[in-house]
Amino acid sequence: MACLILAFVACEKVEPDFFDEGANGAYFDYNYAADYDKTLNFSDYIVGRPDTAIVTLRVKLLGYLYEGSRTLAVKVKPIDGYPLADVVISEVTFAHAEYEKDIEVKVCRPEKEDSIYAVCIYLDGSGDIGTGIAGKDEINLYVLESYEQPSVWYSHMDTYLGSWSREKHLFLAQHTGDNHFYTSLYDANIGMHDYDAIVALNVSAVNALLAQAPSEPIVVDLPIIPESEHPAYSKPYFWDTYEPYLGMYRANKFCRFTHMLGGSTTRDIAALYASEAGMQKMEEESVEFHKGDVLEMLNEYYRYAEQGIAIGDFKSLCWVPMQNDINYTMRIPYWWDDPQGLGTADIVKHYFGEYNADKYQFMLKTLLKEDGVENFIAASLLPFIYDAATGTYNWDSTPLGTKQLAGEERLKECYRLIKAANDKRPPSRRFDIPKVELDN
Repeated sequence: MACLILAFVACEKVEPDFFDEGANGAYFDYNYAADYDKTLNFSDYIVGRPDTAIVTLRVKLLGYLYEGSRTLAVKVKPIDGYPLADVVISEVTFAHAEYEKDIEVKVCRPEKEDSIYAVCIYLDGSGDIGTGIAGKDEINLYVLESYEQPSVWYSHMDTYLGSWSREKHLFLAQHTGDNHFYTSLYDANIGMHDYDAIVALNVSAVNALLAQAPSEPIVVDLPIIPESEHPAYSKPYFWDTYEPYLGMYRANKFCRFTHMLGGSTTRDIAALYASEAGMQKMEEESVEFHKGDVLEMLNEYYRYAEQGIAIGDFKSLCWVPMQNDINYTMRIPYWWDDPQGLGTADIVKHYFGEYNADKYQFMLKTLLKEDGVENFIAASLLPFIYDAATGTYNWDSTPLGTKQLAGEERLKECYRLIKAANDKRPPSRRFDIPKVELDN
């Protein structure tokens, strides 16, 4: 019987002789001594917080192939100086003619973070298959759950995700569904962070944190990006409480007011809004917020007209109640501007003359007084609708105003009311509104 003489030397590759007729053993099939010490960090298993993870160990047999199946005894023992890691190893069986395989070791998450647990996994030869090669029959496995700041966490990541913390790391991994979410935010090939990806992550994460009132205080301190960068934040859960002061939600308003209050992160933002100083600032800024909301509405109405949306739908899409005692910033209506040259500008000028912001505000407030705050739609003054199919305009068929008139009849009624109100003003304060003979 030939003797199998093999030496295992650290960092030297060993090639055992498989076809040794006298051998009936197994060994862990790794080339270097360093491969026999393995570490499993559960910080790589955040998503879903699994209780266990799998470590695979490659095993190979010595000798000739055998008929039938054989069992391999794989056991564990403690390593001095470490608490014992909790592992489960199912029975290992080599099928007919099988001589190598990966065995799975189920490793349980450690009880404590930042503590190293360990276990020695060894082949003891008590099964059908004996031990094979000295020095290749044991593997030391070290298990821990420990978090540290990724090396790429700087630059844009610091700016838009804030300082690294364990809580933030865990949240962002769960939020993205990616244990190593930070790697996709840095392009190692060019040595730069992906600005768009980082900003997108900030927005989606902030939206998730502020979507509904939390049962416990928010501990993740993600920055609120300045309005100049146009982050697409959704309405936070606490906004409705302060809507009488803050008005219609817009992402840029949320950013602006948050920074106005001196707030910068998701951790303290709700408390800041609820503070006495926050409420005082809301009261001080409420009129300006309202004026901004009205301008936003007029801008939206310009776009709605351009898109061919019926005026009857404007209120449900975007509507802010206007007040007679506030001096608003105006936006020329689409039909008065007539950027596509449809011919509506000529009609509007026939009734109301050239556009003037103060004149237009007077016209809106005249109709506001007539229709009432809760019913008035600014766009009802010029009741046209764009016909995309023909590339021209039609009269809008939506019944509007106190008399529920549509189209051209509504326009004429608006003219009557506005002309009469203008004529009552002192001559020096009258607007240039043409005299038009109406047929009814």
